[in-house]
Amino acid sequence: MSRWHLITFFGESTFLLPCAVFLYVWLRWHGATRVARHWLLAFTLTAGAVLASKIAFMGWGIGSAAIDFTGFSGHSMMAASILPVLLYLAMPARRPGLSALAALAGVALALAVGVSRLALHAHSPSEVVSGLALGFLVSVPFILRHGVPRGPLTMMLASAALLSMPLLPVSHMTGITHGLVTEMALFLSGRDRPFERGDWMSRAPCAVCPEAAAVSAGAAGGTAGGAAADAARVVRCATARCPA
Repeated sequence: MSRWHLITFFGESTFLLPCAVFLYVWLRWHGATRVARHWLLAFTLTAGAVLASKIAFMGWGIGSAAIDFTGFSGHSMMAASILPVLLYLAMPARRPGLSALAALAGVALALAVGVSRLALHAHSPSEVVSGLALGFLVSVPFILRHGVPRGPLTMMLASAALLSMPLLPVSHMTGITHGLVTEMALFLSGRDRPFERGDWMSRAPCAVCPEAAAVSAGAAGGTAGGAAADAARVVRCATARCPA
């Protein structure tokens, strides 16, 4: 396993989703009902935005070819929303400076997860940056607010969760949520296969493609004899990578 695969696992939903549930239960258990409600709302809305963006592209091809965006990076969002909070809670409440450093370490680890998604060619820069931004909108306000309960049990559980990550069977856990999202997108859209990033190139001829210009000129002239050749040029143009 490469170091990038190990780093990217720190954003794996199959591991971090239970951590998010743990945070909510911990807050409710200690009577911080309002904080727990805000955490649940912020995390649910953010995770929902990631899910919706992925389903929209896989099912209907909704995205942006201009910025190479097919949906928010789920690994980046999960890492940025949960890892800084876990590391923050793992520090003693009486050591605010140490807690701040731990939170910054969580931010750095989340950024490393984002870089790993780029290194593994799993996402584009726009998808990673937007995913990280969504995640930090959840974790940073949580860390900055007052009244978040902490204690020895929190420290023990948070530390154990982080330490156990590299020891889990990564190869059997990665990609589970992606498969579920793909099945959901196909069910909702009724398609046989999901849209993929390369499908953008085949949906229309490139505006600056010489073949496309030739086809347009031929169509304007109304020459029937060149129709077959024009159709062939359209196919070649639509499947070629646009130089722009």
